[in-house]
Formats: sequence, structure tokens, C-alpha cells
Amino acid sequence: MSTQPSTYVHANPNALSVPTNIQEIPAWAQEIKNLLLAMNQNLSLVIGQAAAHHTDIGTTQATLNNHDSSITNLDALIVKLGADIAKIGTAAASGSSIALATKAPKLATPDKFDGSDKNKAISFRVAVSHYLRISYPGSTVDEQIAFIISCLDGKAHEWLEPYLEEDVVKGNPVSWLHNLDAFWLQFNARWNVQNRTENFRAKLRTLKQTKGVQDYYKDFQTYSQGLGYNNPSLRDMFYDGLSHKIKETLMVQDYDHADASVTLATLAEKALKVDQRLEQFAAQHKGSSSSSNQSGSKSSTSTSAAAQGAPRDKLSVGEQVYAIVDGKAKKGVLQKVGQNAKGIAVPIVKWNDGTTMDVTFKSLKKDNHPATATSTPAPKASSSSSLRNSGPSPMDLDSASSKGKKPIICATCGGRGHYANQCPPNPTLAMRPISLRMSRKMGTSEH
Repeated sequence: MSTQPSTYVHANPNALSVPTNIQEIPAWAQEIKNLLLAMNQNLSLVIGQAAAHHTDIGTTQATLNNHDSSITNLDALIVKLGADIAKIGTAAASGSSIALATKAPKLATPDKFDGSDKNKAISFRVAVSHYLRISYPGSTVDEQIAFIISCLDGKAHEWLEPYLEEDVVKGNPVSWLHNLDAFWLQFNARWNVQNRTENFRAKLRTLKQTKGVQDYYKDFQTYSQGLGYNNPSLRDMFYDGLSHKIKETLMVQDYDHADASVTLATLAEKALKVDQRLEQFAAQHKGSSSSSNQSGSKSSTSTSAAAQGAPRDKLSVGEQVYAIVDGKAKKGVLQKVGQNAKGIAVPIVKWNDGTTMDVTFKSLKKDNHPATATSTPAPKASSSSSLRNSGPSPMDLDSASSKGKKPIICATCGGRGHYANQCPPNPTLAMRPISLRMSRKMGTSEH
């Protein structure tokens, strides 16, 4: 095994001289040989030194890499230190302690879950998990499970009691009470709605917009989550459930919901904007529409009031009144005001036909065309019936030709509300028309 040369030999090729005769050739060849040996020695020396340098370079590169890693870690520590210093400075400026400056926001404690409504199980899990992540980020698994158990009540807590007794009291560890994922698996198996997916699928198929688009979109997202429908299918189902007014507005705006560029999110955003603008329009024109409605209702009210004879007259004792019974007017005289068994004031009416009937003040109306107080039977057919049915008599015309609109007075009996041809025959009043007519002409009254 050859040893590595350690001495550099000077070799100068320019020192060789070209032989001029044949005798100088052996000496010249020996010089060439010596020169080649020197160059070979020098080359071996260079190769050995290069190999040593290569090893040193590898070692240096590894050291450099370690230094780079240390510098990176140092940079991270410097950044963290700067953030901590900034927090300390902020806390000092506001007069707060470092603990207060780094304290997480205080959240409301999640509502307890009692197991009475399984639809609330998912909401309970989300609320508790979020509360633990924000309020107690460094808590252990056992601490988290203990907090979750403290939020259970009623049947939900009774479900855990046998396992807690086995784990805590008897000292026989229950594995899923010390593993958060396993605990939630047991919780979901017991309290989640088993056919939740099919229930949501059925609800999604029948979901329609009955309130605002915001409420409809919220319910649509709740029911469609995890059902496996693609975006175009969800978009079309969302459009089908929109109200007629929203669809009509989208059509007026030439909005094609089935376009390939339209997604469920863009369609929902467009429907929300339309709904908001419709609400703004309704609010802006609420005053004008209400005033027009009021004017229209005023006219209709006045018409209906006129048709019903409103306002109702005030009744007094002794006045002629009537009530509508079976579509016919039942007439009488208001005698007095009494009280019923409940102590409520009721009218006491003497009816012209002699019958008795309980009525209320609301059903009574003032009779401006009263008939005779005495009820009489219907007139019998006679030879004069043709005359009575032929129209009012001359005396009736005299009584009806007075100034203004006065009540009709019978020329036969002096009663109001009917003509002489409608008055029943009465022998005792046979001569009354003449004296009554004469008294009217003379301006005197009959006693």
C-alpha cells in the first residue's frame, strides 16, 4: 500500500531543452521522466488534500445546518418574547395585571340537557364543546368529561349514574368515561335521533317559505346538511320552496336560477336581497296604503251604517219600538227598564200582538212608523175589498199631502203607518174620518 506523499516537488516543464543531436536524447528523456514523476507526486498530494477538504466541508455543512435550525428556533422565541412584552406593556398601560390581559373571554354556561327532547342533543354537544375550547383550552380529558356530566340533568344524568357508580364508587374504571371521543359516541348512541337523516329528508321535501327568506334559508340549511344532494339539486329545491312573490320578482328581473353559474349560495343571496327590498318598499308605502284603506273603509262603513239605520236612536220609556224576528218587524211599546237574573238592564216591551218575548236594547229600534196599539185580525173578504186594494182614498191623499215627510195617517182610524184601504173595518170608528178631516181643516183637535 503506497503512502501518501507529503512534500510538494517543484517541476518546471519550461526548463526542458530540445536536444540538438542524438547523443543528448537519453539525457533529455531522463529529464522528462523526472518531470513526470514530480508532477505525479504533486497530483497525488493535491488529491489527498482535496479528499481531506471534502470531509471537512461535509462536517462544516452539517454544523451550518444545525446553526440554521438554532437560528430559526431563536427567531420564533424572539417573536413570542416580543408578543409577551407587548401584552405586558398593554396591561401596564391600562392598569391591568398580566393575568387579566391574557384571560379568555367569558362565555355563558351552556344550557343543561335533560334528555326530554332528543333534537337538542346535537345543539348541546356543540355548545359544550365550544365552551370548553374557549374557556378551558388546557383542561384534561377527565376535566372536560366531568364538566359535560355536570351539564346533564334529568333522564340524561340518570343514564350515567350506573356507570359513574362503577367507575367512581367501586373503582372499576369505565374506559369511555376517560376518553372524550368514546364518551361522545356513547352519548350519541343514546340520545341522538336515530332516524334523523330520514326525518330531515322528509322535512326538506315539504319545506316551503312561510315567513322571511332568512328563516326559510336557515331551515333549509339545517335539513339539507349531510343528505348527500349535489349543489344543483339543492339549488332547485330551494327555488321550489320560495314564496310566489319572491319567484315573481326574480322572474321580472330576468333572473335564471337554473343557469350553470348559479349555486345555492348565490340564489339564496339574491332571494335575501329581493326579500329585503320588498320589506323596505312595503314599509315606505305603508302610510299611503293605510290612508287609502281608511278612506275606502270610511265610505263602506258609512254605506253599511246607512243600510243598517245607524247610528241607533236613544230609546225612552213610552216610545214605539220594533224588533226584527224571523225577517219580520215585531212592534210594541217600551214600558220600562228592568233587570234580568244576572243584574243586567233589559227592556220591558208590551208587544202589539200580545205575545211575550225577551229582547235586548241592541235588538230594539225606534219605530218611526208605528201601527195601532191594538192588534186586530186580518180583514175579511167583502164587496168593498176591491176598493181597499185599489189604492189610497182621497182622505188618505189629504193626510199624505202635508208639508215635508210626515208619518202616514190612516183616514179611517187615525192610526199611523197605514192607509185607509189597509185598515180593518171597525163600526165604532165609522164616523171618525169625517170629524177628523173637519178638525184638520179647522185647525182643531178631536177630544
